[in-house]
Amino acid sequence: MESSKKRAGSREDDDPAASFPELLNFCARAQTLIAELLLLSDRIPAEFLDRRFDAVLFDLRYFDSPNDFESRIEGNEELEALEDCLRESCSAYMQRFFLLMTGAVIYHLELLKYLNDLQMHFVIQEGLYGQSTLDRVLDNQYGRQLLTESIALFGCMLILMEHCLSGHLREKLLVAHLRHDCCFDSPNLEHICLICRAHMPPSGPFHHSGSPFVNSGMVSVQKTEDLFARFPFPKLVVDAVIHRLRNDDLYNQVHHYPDPQHRTVALSLQSGYLYILLFYSPEFLRNGFVMREIVDRFFRDCWVVPIFLHFVVDLFVSWDAYKEAKASLSSSVSPTFIRDCCQYHCTKVTHLSSELGSVLSNCVLIKDYVLDNSQYLISLVRDCNIALRWVLLHRASGDKRSRDIVTSVGLALQVDEDNLLQLLLKTSQLEFKVKQLYVELLESKEALWLEKKHCVSNCIEELSVHCFGSWVSSCKIKNESLNDWFQKLSTEVQSLDCTRTGSSSRAIYRVLSALKDLEQFCQIDQIKQWLFEAQKYLQDMIKVLNLDDEAMSTFSAITDALYAWAYVARFGELLGKNIEQDPSVVLSLHTYFLKFWMLLNVPLRRIEQNQSSDLLCVSNYYSSKYAAQICATLEIIPVILLGIYMDDNLQAQQPFHQLSRIDKDSLPEFMQVDQQLNLARAANKISIISEGVLLMSRNFRGLISLDLEDWLEGQVRKELSKRLENKLKTFFLLPNVGYDILEVNLRTLSAYILSQLQMMESFQDLLHIPGNRIWEETFTKVLKQCFEKEYAAFIKREQGSIVSVAQLNDFSKAPTFYGHLLHQLLRLTDPSRSMFIEPMSGWFDAEGHELLGLHFINLIESCVGQVGLASLDSLLTAIIKENLEYALKGFKNSIPDAWKNYVSLMILWALLHPYLCWVGHHICRCRARS
Repeated sequence: MESSKKRAGSREDDDPAASFPELLNFCARAQTLIAELLLLSDRIPAEFLDRRFDAVLFDLRYFDSPNDFESRIEGNEELEALEDCLRESCSAYMQRFFLLMTGAVIYHLELLKYLNDLQMHFVIQEGLYGQSTLDRVLDNQYGRQLLTESIALFGCMLILMEHCLSGHLREKLLVAHLRHDCCFDSPNLEHICLICRAHMPPSGPFHHSGSPFVNSGMVSVQKTEDLFARFPFPKLVVDAVIHRLRNDDLYNQVHHYPDPQHRTVALSLQSGYLYILLFYSPEFLRNGFVMREIVDRFFRDCWVVPIFLHFVVDLFVSWDAYKEAKASLSSSVSPTFIRDCCQYHCTKVTHLSSELGSVLSNCVLIKDYVLDNSQYLISLVRDCNIALRWVLLHRASGDKRSRDIVTSVGLALQVDEDNLLQLLLKTSQLEFKVKQLYVELLESKEALWLEKKHCVSNCIEELSVHCFGSWVSSCKIKNESLNDWFQKLSTEVQSLDCTRTGSSSRAIYRVLSALKDLEQFCQIDQIKQWLFEAQKYLQDMIKVLNLDDEAMSTFSAITDALYAWAYVARFGELLGKNIEQDPSVVLSLHTYFLKFWMLLNVPLRRIEQNQSSDLLCVSNYYSSKYAAQICATLEIIPVILLGIYMDDNLQAQQPFHQLSRIDKDSLPEFMQVDQQLNLARAANKISIISEGVLLMSRNFRGLISLDLEDWLEGQVRKELSKRLENKLKTFFLLPNVGYDILEVNLRTLSAYILSQLQMMESFQDLLHIPGNRIWEETFTKVLKQCFEKEYAAFIKREQGSIVSVAQLNDFSKAPTFYGHLLHQLLRLTDPSRSMFIEPMSGWFDAEGHELLGLHFINLIESCVGQVGLASLDSLLTAIIKENLEYALKGFKNSIPDAWKNYVSLMILWALLHPYLCWVGHHICRCRARS
């Protein structure tokens, strides 16, 4: 009974939800509040950034004399209209902001009460905090973590609030919400006003504009001490937590980084929390002895510190107001040290990139290689991440002096962003493949163990069978004794169990030692070979025995790349250029993005442990950020796909009909070897991109709700529409061009349209998207948009002050392709220079030359299709109708009333019998009926 209680107690200590549910709830709430803060900072209404609304947006000075501010708006129609617009468009946002501020204030009040109870050793036997004391919390591993996070995350939220939502914006949002909802009696309003009150603006040497390497997550909040003083926590608790952070390995990360040089990386998470908590107890920052100890342990070679996800601070800037802290940092991180440290890491970047290339290109990454070299591969991955982490973080330093040193050393050693991106890509590929193979090894551990054990038994059995041979005399050992010894050895090997790691490993080492001793007495090559094989299989068994989940835990710790998330947007442009040069880069993009999966895990861990109902909304926010960044990076892919067929050699190819007989001399020309080679190369590029997109879709399934196939289809539609619009816009000819030039332009346009159609047909096979349907819908949409623009321009011209029919029919400055084509049609069919001959179905000039006929209509149809002809017909119908109405207005007073009805019937007949025998567009028909 007592042992069962102990086991139950140990399980409870290992479960933060069971041991410290209150602290876990605080941490989960803090993560939710930060996610909501980041979401609101991404969606700031444009009205609050528009200077026109400043007249109706007030800061906290409004509460000094609210009547004076309200009197400015009352009776002013313009300001009241702005008020209504603000209320309609921003009320939901202001409500969410107010709830966020309320939640932050309540969080602080409840956490403050909980910490005061811990400080006073207040024990409530049947209350909320059952027997929780400060000592008990700090003595427990999870208790230390949760207590630290509950305080530090609130401080982090205050810093991020000042960074993402400026104080003046917060004041305007708060006052606007209180005025519009008339909720001035809300509880905790005084504290809400305090958290929204503007902090002093940033000052000092920190300037973003001067650095090309500025990290978008670089946070600079001056006088953080004053900001935290608004919402203090018990000093005794804060000091106790700081003491634990200074002396303990809070998250047990040091064993993942055995090299002492990597100690600052191992302690990076708690160093970020320590940075925040020091502002709650600023006397530490003014104690030179303490700060020197802290700098030596946590910031010895890293002064750009992550505090939350990819948000970082620069200690040279943040500690500028604290002389002792700044002096401790400056004495440790001198300019010479910065230069030497940068040279070391930049040299590592070059060396590791070459080493990764050899490992990835030699096709050595198989299960056996990973099993034999797991420690080497983990060490290689660790070194790559540490080098990348240091260089990427410190290239974005807020301190100009240190940033210039890092930049100049990087340029001197030819380590630029492209080199860093290549190392990041190679590192992600290696991590993905090694992790995948290691997981497969773990899953097949038992089968692999049995296989190696069976091989060892076979080797010992072969040795036992040959123990009566001629080689025994040379060993001077009796056959019977040797045979019994082999039998016992085989029995011992057969009894080995992979679940009993300690006893099995000791037994294997004993067998290995015995076989090595036996090998010294043997001189026969065949027997030596069997002994060697048996020893090799035994060594493999030791490697299989060492396969455990601890290696995967180390792998997850050392591959964390949240430090580089702020660079993903910057690297997107470089990736686009690399994909254009080498489409095979797409094949590794899934590993590149999977490297940042911690963005979806770290902020949710405490929320998931707490089983909070906020898990879904917080997860959706970070998933949407993750998916949006992926889509933003991949936007270049549709451009590249459609650009593959922009080559003149590909566009010039025309389909040919199969012939029943081919001349021998014309066979090379008929085969079109060069053209087919170009097509094959284009198809290969498209296939590679398609495979890369498929890999991303497969690996992201279950991680985020992003269907890349549907996304790719939508992007192809968008890019195709843009290209068609741009191509049609180029059909702007001079007003008086000849028929030959017009025909050449139409043939060029027709060839382009045909090439795009063929391209979409090839996409249907290679990208597995409905290419024909995409083409028809997109092309139809573009043509209809052109028609609507041209029709709207014509109606606007008609409703204006028209002086003559020539002005009404003037399409020389038309906004679209249709208008310019209509201008040419009207010019060619001008009655003053042409005549329509019905038997010839065309217009001819005085010399009998055809100006416009069935051949030309067919050429137009090859460009715009039946939908385009229908739209063109509708425009001509509208032109005829308006011309007839304009003519009717001119002579209606000069003809008898009986003729007016006849003229109206003639106009109606023209509308019902369109010009090119196509059914007129519904807009024109509706207008005719009206």
